[in-house]
Order: sequence, then structure tokens, then C-alpha cells
Amino acid sequence: MKNIFYFYNINAIGGIESWFYYLAKKYKDNDITIYYQVGDEAQIRRLKQYVRVRRYTGQKIQCEKAFFCFNVDIIDNVEADEYIQVMHGDYKTAKMKINTHPKITKYLGVSETVCNSFKELMDKDIELCYNPIEIDKPRKVLNLISATRLTSEKGKDRIIKLSKILDKSGIPYIWTIFTNDTKEIDNPNIRYMKPRLYIIDYIANSDYLVQLSDNEGYCYSVVESLCVGTPVIATDCPVFTELGLINGVNGFILDFDLKEVPIKEIYKGLPKFTYKPKEDSWKNYLAKGKSTYQKDLKTMVKVQCIVKYTDIELKQTKEIGDIYKINKIRAEELTELGFVKEVE
Repeated sequence: MKNIFYFYNINAIGGIESWFYYLAKKYKDNDITIYYQVGDEAQIRRLKQYVRVRRYTGQKIQCEKAFFCFNVDIIDNVEADEYIQVMHGDYKTAKMKINTHPKITKYLGVSETVCNSFKELMDKDIELCYNPIEIDKPRKVLNLISATRLTSEKGKDRIIKLSKILDKSGIPYIWTIFTNDTKEIDNPNIRYMKPRLYIIDYIANSDYLVQLSDNEGYCYSVVESLCVGTPVIATDCPVFTELGLINGVNGFILDFDLKEVPIKEIYKGLPKFTYKPKEDSWKNYLAKGKSTYQKDLKTMVKVQCIVKYTDIELKQTKEIGDIYKINKIRAEELTELGFVKEVE
């Protein structure tokens, strides 16, 4: 073997793991073997695309150059022409002990900061060798959003099925679901946010709103999404077509079994569209007359409790006779309910 690299524990994430990956990827035409004792399976698979990866189990190793990082525990079992230790940390600032070995013939530092720190602590020569990096052209991340209960009728099983279809396709995606359902779906690409009153900003910033219900009588989230120009992925509920969802124009309508999901078309995206919501006719049903409601949340008034009750806004239980201040609008509401009376 020409070059061997040893690191005791290849973790699921970490700077050393990224260094291994970019080194293997960029210098795959060189003869490189990475040895480890404990390793994350996904990291190992990723490295094996480019270089040999071997678990160290006490065997003797022969090579031209042996590279070590923090761990030099196997160095006496390695016969090499040159022993090189790569320094990755600002040891002085981090107050870390430098673990090295007399057999090391050369030190490399991944930045000037590391080299200066090493020199000051060890008084040894060290050469600067920046970490390699070779970035692939990034792919578009598909951003999906849903605001729904994770129940059967709202399509929880379909969410699971569609996420698996996306996983299998290899498309990178993030699916944000606003829900207070505690029975979350176990998928690393799905993230959860607590429901809030206003999520239009999030919908507008997404590639699709997804609604996979068994049935709907209206569905505000679909209409809101179309109003801000975000296409919709939805099941074939009659009301969606009634409200103006057009397959291939402003969204995708899927069969309830999700047998034919046009993943490539979804990932490619749709051209911009215009949408006009159905006109409501509530003006014909509301009693005529100007509103007398005056919004005043700043004016505070003093009230006295006349019936024991739990105040949901104050999150307190009030006893008969308690005197306290609340805003005027809330005082009027509680007075009407017979819970309090205003006092001077």
C-alpha cells in the first residue's frame, strides 16, 4: 500500500469525517486506504465510493506513508517509510493535549492558526497543508409544506408513502409540517413546527403545499397557497378542482393510492400561474349596519371577580372578591359572561 490514514472513530458527522471524504474524493487516483476501529456505516459507504476502507483489528500494516490524526495508538503495528501526523485543532485556545509519538517524522497543520498553536506548544516544525475540498454542483432542494393534523383522514399514511417515494427517487427535499400531533413520522427529511395563526410567509417560500386528505369541504391552505403563487400537490378531492386546482398548471392532483406520482415533473416545477379565488357572497347574508366595535387593547380597567373562574388569558384561577386589571375589551367580555364587574 502507498498511503494509509488512520482514525480510531469515524463518526456520523464531524470535521475529520469531512476531511476524509474530500481527501478521498479529490485524490481517489492515488492509492489510499483508510483504517478505523469504530465507524458510522453511512460514512464508510460514502468513503468506499473512492478509496479502500478497512476496519483495524490488530493486523500489521506496511505502507510508504502513514498518516495519523488524534489517534496514534496503532503506530507500532505500522511499518512505513514516513510517519505523518495531521494536526486539526487550535490546541492552545482549546487547551487540548497534543497526543503524538516519537515515530512521527513530519507534522502537517490544516491552517496557519493550527500551525502557530502547535509550534508554540510543542516547539517543533510543522508544515501548512490546507484541507482539500471539492464541491459538486448543488442540486435544488425541494421544499414542501403542509399544515394538517397527522390523522388517517388527513392523509398521514399518504404522507409516509409520498416521503418514501421521494426518498427512493434520491431527490433532496425538506417537508415542513405545521402540526400539534405528537405521533410524528420518523423521516429525517420531515421537520415539524408548532401550529401558528399565520403561515402565509412559509407557504410563499415553499415549492409546493401538500394536502393529501381523504376528503375536504373547502381547505383554506390550498386556496391560500394558490393565492400566493405556490402550486399544490393534492389528492383527487372534488372540491380542489372546484376551487381551481388544475393538474399540471398550478399543481398536481394525485390518485388516492399514490400509484402514479410524477416525481420528475414535480421536481422540475411548474411555470408561474395566476389564480383568482372563488368570490364569496357573505355581503348578501350579513345584517347591514356600521360596526360599533372599537379595538382597544391598551386601555386597562379594574375589575372584581364575582364568580370563581379560570382566566384562560391570565392562566390563573380567580376567586370571588379578587380585584385586578385587564384590558377593556376583555373586561367587557367577562362582564357579559357574569364573571366580573368593573370597579373604580
